[in-house]
Amino acid sequence: MKIIRNIWLLLTGWLTRLFPSTGPKGVIDTQITMYKRLKAKFPSADENDILNSLIRSRVNAPMSPSAKSEELAHYESLLQSKSKTLEDVIGAIVEYEYILSHGEELHKQLADIGAPSIDVAEEIEKWFVYLREKVKEVEETT
Repeated sequence: MKIIRNIWLLLTGWLTRLFPSTGPKGVIDTQITMYKRLKAKFPSADENDILNSLIRSRVNAPMSPSAKSEELAHYESLLQSKSKTLEDVIGAIVEYEYILSHGEELHKQLADIGAPSIDVAEEIEKWFVYLREKVKEVEETT
């Protein structure tokens, strides 16, 4: 069983490197696409409502990383905020799905297979640089 898990972890890691769309960059791109569709479909909708729709759709997604109640608790302050931005919303989604909900498990799995630990801060910064670039592109086109 441990061998199969180790193989699965290695394959998942390689797939994410080969196809960034399967990792955080894919989540960022998907959320940007959803945001653009919502803006196009509901041009007169309040920005806050559109951003809340992104959060709720992520919470209601069938492959959520944790229980719906845990996710709602994480996003509650963001849902209530009237001054959130697209970057805030997508950043919170990526942070929750790739760090907060899996962080300890990931470090344990890496230790189990003898892989070097990941510099989480460095990885987060890469994701947020990419996120800021994508949000800037959206803002320039809208």
